[in-house]
Amino acid sequence: MSLTFLHTADWQIGKPFQSIASTEKREHLRRQRIDTVASLKDLVDQHGASFVVVAGDLFDSFTPDKSTVSAFCKAVGKLGVPVIAIPGNHDHGGPGTIWTQPFFLKERDALAPNFKVLLKPEPYILEDAVILPCPLLHRHNAGDSTAWLHVEQDDLPSDRPRIVLAHGSTQGFSSNADDDTTDVTNQMELSRIAGANYDYIALGDWHGTKQITPQAWYSGTPEQDRHAKGGDNQPGNALVVTLDESPPPAVQVESTGRMGWHELSMELPNDAALDHLKRELEAILENDSANHLLKLNLSGTLSLTGANDLEALVESLESRLIDLRLTREFTVEPSADELAALVEREDPLIAGVAQSLHGLASNPDHPEHEVAKRALRELHIQLQAVSH
Repeated sequence: MSLTFLHTADWQIGKPFQSIASTEKREHLRRQRIDTVASLKDLVDQHGASFVVVAGDLFDSFTPDKSTVSAFCKAVGKLGVPVIAIPGNHDHGGPGTIWTQPFFLKERDALAPNFKVLLKPEPYILEDAVILPCPLLHRHNAGDSTAWLHVEQDDLPSDRPRIVLAHGSTQGFSSNADDDTTDVTNQMELSRIAGANYDYIALGDWHGTKQITPQAWYSGTPEQDRHAKGGDNQPGNALVVTLDESPPPAVQVESTGRMGWHELSMELPNDAALDHLKRELEAILENDSANHLLKLNLSGTLSLTGANDLEALVESLESRLIDLRLTREFTVEPSADELAALVEREDPLIAGVAQSLHGLASNPDHPEHEVAKRALRELHIQLQAVSH
C-alpha cells in the first residue's frame, strides 16, 4: 500500500527583509511567505497527501512576535492534514524559545490543532508512518543531530514506512554558503543512516531543492527569499513524496513560489540597445512588476540622451518592483549632435562652460575628469528641460 505526503522546509515566517527600503514592500514579502504556506493546501488536495512534514526553520527567529505567530498558526490550520515539524537553527527548540511559549501554545490549539512540533529525538508514531525527528535544540549544534539513528531502531512498527526528519548540512554538501557564513555547524553524517532501514530522509536548511541520495532530499524553501547563487540552487518548491513497497521513493518537485527573483546582465553598446533592454524586462516581469525583485547588471556606452532615458527607466523600476539591485559599469559620452548642441549654443556663457567641461571630461588623467562628465550631463539635462 502506498503512502503520499508533502515534504517542505525553511518557511522562515517573519523574515524581516531589512535590505528592502520600503516598509510596505517588506510587509508584502512577509505576507507572501505566509500565503504560500497556506497555498500548500492545493498540493495536499491534488495529490491526496496524508500529512505534511516540515524539516525545520518554520520561523525566521526563535522569538517571533505575536502577530507572526497568529498568522503562522492560521496558515498551518488551513492545510487540513497533520503537519509534523522539527525546529531548525533559526527557530531552535532550546529553553525559552517559541515552541513552549504560552501564547504560541494557545494560538496553536485554537487555530492549528493539526500541528505537532517534535522537540525530542524519539520516534513519533502515526497511523500510517513512523517519523524519526532530529530536532535542533541550539542555533549552532556542534554534534550530529542524526547520531541517535546511527544505531538501527529495532523496536519500531514493521508495517509502516520510516521517515527521518532532519535539518542541517550533510557530509560532502554544505548549506553554509546559503547563509553567507563559513561556520561549520549543524553537520550530519548522512552516510551513516542513508543505507539503513529508513524509507525517506526529509532534509531542511539548504534553500534550494536538491537530491542527496536516492532516499534523501532537501525540499528547499517554498517561497524564495534571496537571489539564487548559481544554477544548482532551485528554490520555490515543495516535494510530493510517495512511498510504496519498492524503493526508492517517488519524489515529485512542485513549484510553489509566487515571487519572481530575477537577474539580468546586458551590455548596452549604444542607445538603440535600450529598446532591447526594455523588451527583455517586459518578458521577465510579464507586466506584473509588483511581485518581482531584480538584479540588473549593465555595461557599455550611452549618449547623454540614452543615459537620461535609462535613468527614467530605473526610476520606474524602483517604484514598481519590490526591489531593484542595479550595477552600472558603462560610460556616458555625448554624441556628436549632443556635443555640438552644447558647445555651439548662441549663449556664449553656456557654450564656454560646455567647452571647458568637455575638455576636462575628455582627459581621463585629469583629477576632475569624472566630476566634469557628471556636470556636462547635468547641463544637458537642464537645457533639455528648459527647451521643453
